[in-house]
Amino acid sequence: MASFIMAMTINPGAKKLHSELPGKINDSLEVFTENEVKVNNLYATLGRYDFLAVFDAVDQSAAFKIASGINNMGILETETWPIVSYDDFSKILT
Repeated sequence: MASFIMAMTINPGAKKLHSELPGKINDSLEVFTENEVKVNNLYATLGRYDFLAVFDAVDQSAAFKIASGINNMGILETETWPIVSYDDFSKILT
C-alpha cells in the first residue's frame, strides 16, 4: 500500500449551496469508501485548505482515481501528494 495526503478546498460555486453543502461534502467523501481506500485520518482545517485526508491506496493510479472522482462531483477541489514516513525517507538517503 502507498500513503497519500489529499488537501481539499470547497469549490467557490458550491459555497452557494449553503444548507445543502454539508451533505454534498459528505457525498463527495464517500468516494473514499466506494474505492475501498483506508482513510487513516480526515481533518477540517482553517487556512488555505478546508480538509486534509491521510489515506492508503493500492498505488498512485488508485489515488488518481479517487481524486478524479471527488473533483468530478464539483463540490471539492483536490491536491494529492504521495508520502513516506520520515524513517523510510531517512533510509533512502543513507
